[in-house]
Amino acid sequence: MVAVYLPRHVDRRLADGCATFPIVVLDGPRAVGKTTTARRIAASVVELPRDRERLSLDAETFLNDLPRPVLIDEWQLAGTDLLWVLKRMVDDDPAPGRFILTGSVEPATYGPTYPLTGRAGRLVMRPMTTVELDGRGAGLTFFERVVAGERPLASAGRSGGLPLEQLGRSGFPAARSLSDASLFLDGYAALVAQRAGDEGRDAFRLLTTMRVLATLEAQTVPDQRIWEAADINKATWKAYDDLLARTHVTAPSAAFDSNRLKRLTSYPKRYLADTALSLALAGVDASRLGDEPVLAGRYLESHVMQQLRPQVDAVGGVLTHMRTGAGEHEVDAVVEVGRDVYAIEVKLGVRPAMADAHHLVWLRDRLGDRFVAGFVTHGGADSYELADRIWALPIADL
Repeated sequence: MVAVYLPRHVDRRLADGCATFPIVVLDGPRAVGKTTTARRIAASVVELPRDRERLSLDAETFLNDLPRPVLIDEWQLAGTDLLWVLKRMVDDDPAPGRFILTGSVEPATYGPTYPLTGRAGRLVMRPMTTVELDGRGAGLTFFERVVAGERPLASAGRSGGLPLEQLGRSGFPAARSLSDASLFLDGYAALVAQRAGDEGRDAFRLLTTMRVLATLEAQTVPDQRIWEAADINKATWKAYDDLLARTHVTAPSAAFDSNRLKRLTSYPKRYLADTALSLALAGVDASRLGDEPVLAGRYLESHVMQQLRPQVDAVGGVLTHMRTGAGEHEVDAVVEVGRDVYAIEVKLGVRPAMADAHHLVWLRDRLGDRFVAGFVTHGGADSYELADRIWALPIADL
């Protein structure tokens, strides 16, 4: 039985990229669906390591003979020398839509220069959102509509909401049909840890570090707290941090920076790319989150960020967080699209009040006309206006 393809938020951007650039690089975590998505528009496929020998003999002739666009799957297995071959080819013929490169691990180094500068567009494919898992990924995202000027319609007495059990629903396509994704997620974490062994490092210690990061989900902490909790030194943490970023397993949110705001923290907020993976690594049962409100709030925030990342990508935005140095004010997500700022707070309750928006009000008043819209997202079902340019929004509406 052929699996039904579920549309992804990145589909339109991939098609647009192929119409614009001679090369499109599609990065993302292992097993997130990059190859399946890219195959839908590729005219021919080069699979590595299967086709490595044909590439090594005469890559240019081999690739020129293939119908375009040519998908080179797991391109990094051919080494960065392949990028220089592609550079020469697209310099000779810069027509759009020549190559799509997919890979789950960025090389530790590209050498002294990056050969595809100005020749390639880069997209990141992320774990699936709830909208994608439900088969509705082809439409405009919530954030695309907001940037276009749409605002939530007020509602009252709607049924539904977000059950906390949904946080255990993984965004990896292979896990979506499993009644219990825990075995898949455990195996996935083990494969990531094995990558440390491939690079000459301790796989067990990397797995321990991933578990530490999972317990620190949605928290702003200094690096030292992480390496001490994982019982590793600073140099080892830096290597692991780099590896987890290159494999797209982590998705930290950098600190928002504005010359209108003073004394902001510079620490990133820590997230894994998939909330269900984070729950599995932390040993937290999603069905029991209701018994631990503080823990539930952090993983609920992680879930919201998983929904937002591809949406922010789609509008060319930058996703950050904001926290003053002493913690008086904190905003979970700040999205910059050009000079415009959108902000999101995540609340565990089902009927947020004006008091739940006070950090957004503070940010709005300091940014002035740069602040376009703010949302207090919640687990309930109703939308309504809380203050000027600030709305209560059900997480399900994301």
